[in-house]
Amino acid sequence: MRNKAVKKSPGKLFLGILILIGLWWLISLAVNSELVVPSPYSVITSLMDIIKEGNLFTALLSTFSKAVAGLLISLAIGLPLGFFMGISKSFEELLRPGTMFIRSVPIISWLSSILVIWGIGWQAPVFIVVVSLIPHILFNVSQGVKTVDVKLLEMAKIYGVPKTKIIKNIYIGSLVPFLLSAIKVSIGTMWKVAIVGEYIAGDSGMGIKISDAKFYLETPRVFAFTMVAVVCGLLLEYSFDHLIARSKLKGLGI
Repeated sequence: MRNKAVKKSPGKLFLGILILIGLWWLISLAVNSELVVPSPYSVITSLMDIIKEGNLFTALLSTFSKAVAGLLISLAIGLPLGFFMGISKSFEELLRPGTMFIRSVPIISWLSSILVIWGIGWQAPVFIVVVSLIPHILFNVSQGVKTVDVKLLEMAKIYGVPKTKIIKNIYIGSLVPFLLSAIKVSIGTMWKVAIVGEYIAGDSGMGIKISDAKFYLETPRVFAFTMVAVVCGLLLEYSFDHLIARSKLKGLGI
């Protein structure tokens, strides 16, 4: 028997959101302090005020540009290095210590060093995105290359298939699913990490907005900016999934 596809239910999703808001409201009542846990009403009111101020889109665009720049740099570095890690065991062992080091260093340690080198600005958020994404991209790309059928490669060599065609038709074909998975995870990560970088060492963006609201003890505004950040992060992931789905339908080979 074939398994039936699980259909998404908008009604259940809406109910889950209502339950989450209800729990939030109960916690705010129990704490009874807008400074600690503001009520949903206070947060929505602050969100309306933020929208009226007219600079929310500019902050979102600033964060988005840093996050995308970090992702593109990570892909530019991770794709070739991950490819060679996949085809060469010795090269993989050579890069393994550095990869483990980058993955293990806390973000706050990176930021402390970056503040000394570059100071406050756009460099720190972009750099933090890069060092956060590279280990994941390296791993996924190398694993994708390793899944290539060895017998298929041997057959291609026997029939004298050019190396360019072997890379394009065999290696890339095996690599694409792993690369898409890496990008999907990276989209959510880059957004959150960019905001953290802005919060500590940035000069603009959503992280600065949250930092300013926290400095002036405007907790409802902190929650409001956080809600916007969460929704935008989810929209980015959904947009990527939708783009890939449409690409499959249009037969683009993904």
